[in-house]
Amino acid sequence: MSKKILFLYNGGTIGQVPEQRGNDVVLVPPKDSAIFKSACEPIIKSLKQESEIIFEFVTAKDSTNMSPNDWEKLIFRIKKAQDEEGYDAVAIAHGTDTLAYTSTALALALHGKNPGKTGLRIPICITGSQNPLYEPGGDGRFNLENLFRVLNKAIELDVADVIVNFWDKVFLGSRTLKASEKDFDAFVSPACPCVGVIDAKGVTLKTNLLRKKENAQDKLNLAPKFGRGVISFELTPGTDPNVVLGFITGGGISALILKSLGEGNVCSEGQYNLIPVIKQASEEYMTPIFITTKFVGGSAGGAHYEVGLEAIKAGGIPSYDHTDVAVDVKVRWLIGNGICSTIEDYRKAMKISYAGEVTEQDTQKAN
Repeated sequence: MSKKILFLYNGGTIGQVPEQRGNDVVLVPPKDSAIFKSACEPIIKSLKQESEIIFEFVTAKDSTNMSPNDWEKLIFRIKKAQDEEGYDAVAIAHGTDTLAYTSTALALALHGKNPGKTGLRIPICITGSQNPLYEPGGDGRFNLENLFRVLNKAIELDVADVIVNFWDKVFLGSRTLKASEKDFDAFVSPACPCVGVIDAKGVTLKTNLLRKKENAQDKLNLAPKFGRGVISFELTPGTDPNVVLGFITGGGISALILKSLGEGNVCSEGQYNLIPVIKQASEEYMTPIFITTKFVGGSAGGAHYEVGLEAIKAGGIPSYDHTDVAVDVKVRWLIGNGICSTIEDYRKAMKISYAGEVTEQDTQKAN
Protein backbone atom coordinates (compact mmCIF):
# COMPACT_ATOMS: atom_id res chain seq x y z
CA MET A 1 0.00 0.00 0.00
CA SER A 2 1.43 3.36 -1.08
CA LYS A 3 2.30 5.84 1.67
CA LYS A 4 0.55 9.21 1.50
CA ILE A 5 2.72 12.21 2.39
CA LEU A 6 1.62 15.85 2.60
CA PHE A 7 4.47 18.09 1.43
CA LEU A 8 4.21 21.67 2.73
CA TYR A 9 6.33 24.37 1.11
CA ASN A 10 6.94 26.84 3.95
CA GLY A 11 9.49 29.14 2.36
CA GLY A 12 13.21 29.54 2.97
CA THR A 13 16.40 29.43 0.91
CA ILE A 14 15.56 26.05 -0.59
CA GLY A 15 12.92 27.68 -2.81
CA GLN A 16 14.38 31.16 -3.28
CA VAL A 17 15.44 32.57 -6.64
CA PRO A 18 18.24 34.99 -7.60
CA GLU A 19 17.29 38.56 -8.45
CA GLN A 20 19.44 41.45 -9.66
CA ARG A 21 19.40 44.41 -7.24
CA GLY A 22 21.68 47.08 -8.66
CA ASN A 23 25.16 45.57 -8.77
CA ASP A 24 24.20 42.75 -6.44
CA VAL A 25 22.45 39.43 -6.95
CA VAL A 26 20.30 38.52 -3.93
CA LEU A 27 18.07 35.58 -3.13
CA VAL A 28 14.38 36.44 -2.81
CA PRO A 29 11.19 34.45 -2.25
CA PRO A 30 9.65 33.29 -5.55
CA LYS A 31 6.63 35.27 -6.67
CA ASP A 32 4.93 32.07 -7.78
CA SER A 33 5.03 28.79 -5.83
CA ALA A 34 4.74 26.96 -9.15
CA ILE A 35 8.44 27.64 -9.70
CA PHE A 36 9.41 25.63 -6.64
CA LYS A 37 6.79 22.97 -7.28
CA SER A 38 8.11 22.45 -10.80
CA ALA A 39 11.67 22.05 -9.48
CA CYS A 40 10.46 19.46 -6.97
CA GLU A 41 8.54 17.34 -9.47
CA PRO A 42 11.51 15.22 -10.70
CA ILE A 43 12.26 14.29 -7.08
CA ILE A 44 8.63 13.52 -6.33
CA LYS A 45 8.29 11.41 -9.47
CA SER A 46 11.42 9.42 -8.65
CA LEU A 47 9.86 8.42 -5.33
CA LYS A 48 6.32 7.72 -6.53
CA GLN A 49 6.74 3.95 -6.22
CA GLU A 50 7.36 4.33 -2.50
CA SER A 51 4.86 7.06 -1.70
CA GLU A 52 2.25 9.45 -3.02
CA ILE A 53 3.46 12.99 -2.32
CA ILE A 54 0.93 15.83 -2.41
CA PHE A 55 2.45 19.31 -2.73
CA GLU A 56 0.82 22.24 -0.93
CA PHE A 57 1.91 25.86 -0.71
CA VAL A 58 1.89 27.55 2.71
CA THR A 59 4.23 30.53 2.31
CA ALA A 60 7.32 31.58 0.36
CA LYS A 61 8.61 34.02 2.99
CA ASP A 62 12.15 34.06 4.31
CA SER A 63 12.22 32.21 7.63
CA THR A 64 13.63 35.31 9.37
CA ASN A 65 10.14 36.74 8.95
CA MET A 66 8.44 33.74 10.60
CA SER A 67 6.43 34.30 13.77
CA PRO A 68 4.39 32.21 16.22
CA ASN A 69 1.40 32.88 13.94
CA ASP A 70 3.16 30.82 11.28
CA TRP A 71 3.80 28.04 13.79
CA GLU A 72 0.11 27.90 14.64
CA LYS A 73 -0.85 27.69 10.97
CA LEU A 74 1.40 24.64 10.54
CA ILE A 75 0.14 23.05 13.76
CA PHE A 76 -3.50 23.16 12.70
CA ARG A 77 -2.64 22.04 9.15
CA ILE A 78 -0.85 18.98 10.56
CA LYS A 79 -3.80 18.17 12.81
CA LYS A 80 -6.12 18.21 9.81
CA ALA A 81 -3.70 16.07 7.78
CA GLN A 82 -3.62 13.41 10.49
CA ASP A 83 -7.14 13.46 11.90
CA GLU A 84 -9.26 14.27 8.85
CA GLU A 85 -7.32 13.51 5.68
CA GLY A 86 -5.53 10.26 6.54
CA TYR A 87 -1.99 11.27 5.66
CA ASP A 88 0.77 8.93 6.81
CA ALA A 89 3.31 11.75 7.28
CA VAL A 90 3.92 15.46 6.78
CA ALA A 91 7.04 16.85 5.09
CA ILE A 92 7.96 20.53 5.48
CA ALA A 93 10.44 22.63 3.51
CA HIS A 94 11.55 25.53 5.71
CA GLY A 95 14.18 28.25 5.95
CA THR A 96 17.19 27.37 8.07
CA ASP A 97 17.46 30.53 10.19
CA THR A 98 14.38 29.74 12.28
CA LEU A 99 13.91 26.06 11.45
CA ALA A 100 14.88 25.02 14.99
CA TYR A 101 12.29 27.38 16.46
CA THR A 102 9.55 25.92 14.27
CA SER A 103 10.54 22.30 14.91
CA THR A 104 10.56 22.90 18.67
CA ALA A 105 7.22 24.69 18.52
CA LEU A 106 5.63 21.86 16.52
CA ALA A 107 6.99 19.23 18.91
CA LEU A 108 5.61 20.96 21.99
CA ALA A 109 2.26 21.85 20.45
CA LEU A 110 1.58 18.47 18.84
CA HIS A 111 2.69 16.31 21.78
CA GLY A 112 0.76 18.55 24.15
CA LYS A 113 0.96 19.55 27.79
CA ASN A 114 0.56 16.12 29.38
CA PRO A 115 4.10 14.66 29.66
CA GLY A 116 4.39 11.15 28.28
CA LYS A 117 1.03 11.33 26.52
CA THR A 118 0.56 12.33 22.90
CA GLY A 119 -2.03 12.03 20.18
CA LEU A 120 0.51 12.45 17.37
CA ARG A 121 0.34 9.26 15.32
CA ILE A 122 2.38 10.22 12.23
CA PRO A 123 5.94 11.43 11.66
CA ILE A 124 6.61 15.09 10.85
CA CYS A 125 9.94 15.90 9.20
CA ILE A 126 11.39 19.32 8.38
CA THR A 127 14.32 20.23 6.19
CA GLY A 128 15.88 23.22 4.47
CA SER A 129 19.12 24.02 2.72
CA GLN A 130 22.01 26.44 2.45
CA ASN A 131 21.53 26.69 -1.33
CA PRO A 132 18.38 26.91 -3.46
CA LEU A 133 17.10 23.68 -4.94
CA TYR A 134 17.95 24.94 -8.43
CA GLU A 135 21.64 25.56 -7.69
CA PRO A 136 24.05 22.89 -9.04
CA GLY A 137 26.39 21.46 -6.43
CA GLY A 138 24.31 22.73 -3.53
CA ASP A 139 22.59 20.86 -0.76
CA GLY A 140 18.99 21.65 -1.71
CA ARG A 141 18.29 18.56 -3.80
CA PHE A 142 20.18 16.27 -1.42
CA ASN A 143 18.21 17.42 1.63
CA LEU A 144 14.86 17.40 -0.16
CA GLU A 145 15.29 13.87 -1.51
CA ASN A 146 16.24 12.68 1.96
CA LEU A 147 13.28 14.46 3.51
CA PHE A 148 11.01 11.91 1.83
CA ARG A 149 13.38 8.98 2.36
CA VAL A 150 13.50 9.73 6.08
CA LEU A 151 9.70 9.90 6.22
CA ASN A 152 9.29 6.64 4.31
CA LYS A 153 11.56 4.95 6.84
CA ALA A 154 9.76 6.64 9.74
CA ILE A 155 6.39 5.42 8.46
CA GLU A 156 7.73 1.86 8.15
CA LEU A 157 8.97 1.99 11.75
CA ASP A 158 5.75 3.55 13.11
CA VAL A 159 7.54 6.68 14.30
CA ALA A 160 5.20 9.39 15.60
CA ASP A 161 7.45 12.34 16.35
CA VAL A 162 8.75 15.67 15.03
CA ILE A 163 12.19 15.30 13.44
CA VAL A 164 14.59 17.29 11.27
CA ASN A 165 16.80 15.96 8.49
CA PHE A 166 19.79 18.00 7.36
CA TRP A 167 22.76 16.77 5.35
CA ASP A 168 23.62 13.28 6.67
CA LYS A 169 21.84 13.44 10.04
CA VAL A 170 18.38 13.25 11.54
CA PHE A 171 17.62 15.20 14.72
CA LEU A 172 14.86 15.31 17.27
CA GLY A 173 12.90 18.46 16.47
CA SER A 174 13.00 19.87 19.99
CA ARG A 175 16.79 19.42 20.28
CA THR A 176 17.88 20.97 17.00
CA LEU A 177 20.16 24.00 16.66
CA LYS A 178 21.64 25.78 13.66
CA ALA A 179 25.41 26.09 14.06
CA SER A 180 26.60 27.44 10.69
CA GLU A 181 25.38 29.84 8.00
CA LYS A 182 27.50 28.23 5.25
CA ASP A 183 28.39 24.59 6.04
CA PHE A 184 26.22 21.90 4.50
CA ASP A 185 26.50 20.10 7.83
CA ALA A 186 24.84 23.08 9.47
CA PHE A 187 22.73 21.65 12.28
CA VAL A 188 23.63 20.04 15.58
CA SER A 189 21.91 18.37 18.50
CA PRO A 190 24.31 19.40 21.26
CA ALA A 191 22.76 17.77 24.33
CA CYS A 192 21.02 14.78 22.76
CA PRO A 193 22.23 12.12 20.30
CA CYS A 194 21.15 12.32 16.67
CA VAL A 195 18.11 10.13 16.12
CA GLY A 196 19.23 8.97 12.69
CA VAL A 197 21.90 8.93 10.01
CA ILE A 198 21.83 9.06 6.22
CA ASP A 199 24.63 7.25 4.40
CA ALA A 200 25.37 4.93 1.51
CA LYS A 201 23.24 2.22 3.13
CA GLY A 202 20.19 4.49 3.30
CA VAL A 203 18.35 5.95 6.27
CA THR A 204 18.80 4.50 9.75
CA LEU A 205 16.57 5.73 12.57
CA LYS A 206 17.15 5.07 16.26
CA THR A 207 13.62 4.26 17.31
CA ASN A 208 14.59 4.00 20.99
CA LEU A 209 15.04 7.80 20.91
CA LEU A 210 11.73 8.49 19.17
CA ARG A 211 8.07 8.28 20.08
CA LYS A 212 6.13 5.48 18.43
CA LYS A 213 2.63 5.30 16.98
CA GLU A 214 1.72 2.37 19.23
CA ASN A 215 2.05 4.59 22.30
CA ALA A 216 -0.10 7.42 20.96
CA GLN A 217 -3.59 8.26 22.15
CA ASP A 218 -6.57 8.33 19.81
CA LYS A 219 -7.05 12.07 20.14
CA LEU A 220 -4.59 14.81 19.25
CA ASN A 221 -4.78 17.20 22.21
CA LEU A 222 -3.09 20.29 20.84
CA ALA A 223 -1.41 22.96 22.94
CA PRO A 224 -1.01 25.36 20.01
CA LYS A 225 -0.65 28.81 21.55
CA PHE A 226 2.48 30.89 22.19
CA GLY A 227 2.56 33.84 24.55
CA ARG A 228 4.01 37.27 23.94
CA GLY A 229 6.34 39.51 25.90
CA VAL A 230 9.28 37.09 26.14
CA ILE A 231 12.68 38.80 25.92
CA SER A 232 16.09 37.13 25.60
CA PHE A 233 19.08 39.06 26.94
CA GLU A 234 22.66 37.92 26.27
CA LEU A 235 24.88 38.68 29.24
CA THR A 236 28.31 40.21 28.66
CA PRO A 237 30.88 41.71 31.04
CA GLY A 238 29.46 45.06 32.11
CA THR A 239 25.78 44.33 31.48
CA ASP A 240 23.98 47.16 33.27
CA PRO A 241 21.48 45.89 35.88
CA ASN A 242 19.39 49.03 35.43
CA VAL A 243 18.93 48.25 31.76
CA VAL A 244 17.78 44.71 32.56
CA LEU A 245 15.42 45.97 35.27
CA GLY A 246 14.11 48.62 32.89
CA PHE A 247 12.72 45.94 30.60
CA ILE A 248 10.71 44.54 33.48
CA THR A 249 9.51 47.78 35.08
CA GLY A 250 8.60 49.23 31.69
CA GLY A 251 5.71 46.78 31.41
CA GLY A 252 4.69 44.32 28.70
CA ILE A 253 7.26 41.71 29.73
CA SER A 254 5.93 38.23 30.52
CA ALA A 255 9.32 36.58 31.03
CA LEU A 256 13.00 37.37 30.69
CA ILE A 257 15.65 34.90 29.51
CA LEU A 258 19.24 35.60 30.54
CA LYS A 259 21.82 33.87 28.35
CA SER A 260 24.66 33.48 30.80
CA LEU A 261 28.42 33.43 30.34
CA GLY A 262 28.69 29.81 31.46
CA GLU A 263 26.52 27.14 32.99
CA GLY A 264 24.06 29.62 34.46
CA ASN A 265 26.65 32.00 35.90
CA VAL A 266 25.54 35.60 36.51
CA CYS A 267 27.59 38.57 37.76
CA SER A 268 27.08 38.77 41.53
CA GLU A 269 29.29 41.61 42.76
CA GLY A 270 30.10 45.28 42.21
CA GLN A 271 28.12 47.78 40.15
CA TYR A 272 27.13 45.11 37.61
CA ASN A 273 25.64 42.74 40.19
CA LEU A 274 22.49 41.25 38.67
CA ILE A 275 21.37 39.27 41.73
CA PRO A 276 19.22 42.10 43.19
CA VAL A 277 17.53 42.52 39.80
CA ILE A 278 16.65 38.82 39.65
CA LYS A 279 15.34 38.94 43.21
CA GLN A 280 13.25 42.07 42.61
CA ALA A 281 11.83 40.77 39.33
CA SER A 282 10.84 37.47 40.92
CA GLU A 283 9.44 38.76 44.22
CA GLU A 284 8.09 42.23 43.45
CA TYR A 285 7.08 42.01 39.80
CA MET A 286 6.41 38.25 39.71
CA THR A 287 8.28 38.06 36.41
CA PRO A 288 10.03 34.72 35.79
CA ILE A 289 13.74 35.03 35.00
CA PHE A 290 15.13 32.02 33.15
CA ILE A 291 18.85 31.32 33.30
CA THR A 292 20.30 29.58 30.26
CA THR A 293 23.65 29.54 28.48
CA LYS A 294 24.79 30.92 25.15
CA PHE A 295 27.23 28.03 24.68
CA VAL A 296 26.24 25.23 22.32
CA GLY A 297 25.89 22.05 24.33
CA GLY A 298 25.97 23.84 27.65
CA SER A 299 23.74 23.12 30.62
CA ALA A 300 22.45 25.83 32.95
CA GLY A 301 21.96 23.92 36.19
CA GLY A 302 23.14 26.88 38.23
CA ALA A 303 24.58 25.01 41.22
CA HIS A 304 28.19 24.26 40.24
CA TYR A 305 29.61 27.75 40.80
CA GLU A 306 28.78 30.33 43.45
CA VAL A 307 27.78 32.89 40.80
CA GLY A 308 25.26 30.41 39.41
CA LEU A 309 23.95 29.26 42.78
CA GLU A 310 23.35 32.84 43.90
CA ALA A 311 21.25 33.55 40.80
CA ILE A 312 19.06 30.51 41.51
CA LYS A 313 18.73 31.40 45.21
CA ALA A 314 17.58 34.89 44.17
CA GLY A 315 14.74 33.42 42.15
CA GLY A 316 16.31 32.62 38.78
CA ILE A 317 14.94 29.52 37.04
CA PRO A 318 17.58 27.09 35.69
CA SER A 319 17.09 25.79 32.16
CA TYR A 320 19.32 22.69 32.37
CA ASP A 321 20.25 21.28 28.94
CA HIS A 322 17.54 22.94 26.85
CA THR A 323 19.04 24.69 23.84
CA ASP A 324 18.61 28.46 24.04
CA VAL A 325 16.13 28.11 21.17
CA ALA A 326 14.11 25.55 23.11
CA VAL A 327 14.04 27.79 26.20
CA ASP A 328 12.64 30.70 24.16
CA VAL A 329 9.96 28.61 22.46
CA LYS A 330 9.05 26.60 25.57
CA VAL A 331 8.60 29.69 27.73
CA ARG A 332 6.27 31.20 25.12
CA TRP A 333 4.43 27.87 24.95
CA LEU A 334 4.06 27.59 28.73
CA ILE A 335 2.61 31.11 28.83
CA GLY A 336 0.36 30.75 25.80
CA ASN A 337 -1.30 27.54 26.95
CA GLY A 338 -1.76 28.61 30.57
CA ILE A 339 0.42 25.78 31.88
CA CYS A 340 2.11 27.97 34.49
CA SER A 341 0.69 30.65 36.73
CA THR A 342 3.43 31.09 39.35
CA ILE A 343 7.22 31.22 39.30
CA GLU A 344 7.29 27.87 41.08
CA ASP A 345 5.15 26.43 38.25
CA TYR A 346 7.76 27.60 35.73
CA ARG A 347 10.55 26.18 37.86
CA LYS A 348 8.89 22.75 37.82
CA ALA A 349 8.01 22.94 34.10
CA MET A 350 11.64 23.51 33.10
CA LYS A 351 12.51 20.15 34.71
CA ILE A 352 9.84 18.35 32.67
CA SER A 353 10.34 16.92 29.19
CA TYR A 354 7.11 17.50 27.28
CA ALA A 355 8.53 16.73 23.83
CA GLY A 356 12.08 15.51 24.45
CA GLU A 357 13.37 19.08 24.77
CA VAL A 358 15.27 18.54 28.04
CA THR A 359 16.79 15.67 29.96
CA GLU A 360 14.17 14.98 32.62
CA GLN A 361 15.38 16.27 35.98
CA ASP A 362 15.19 14.32 39.23
CA THR A 363 12.92 16.47 41.40
CA GLN A 364 14.74 15.62 44.63
CA LYS A 365 18.15 16.49 43.22
CA ALA A 366 17.01 19.52 41.24
CA ASN A 367 15.32 21.30 44.16
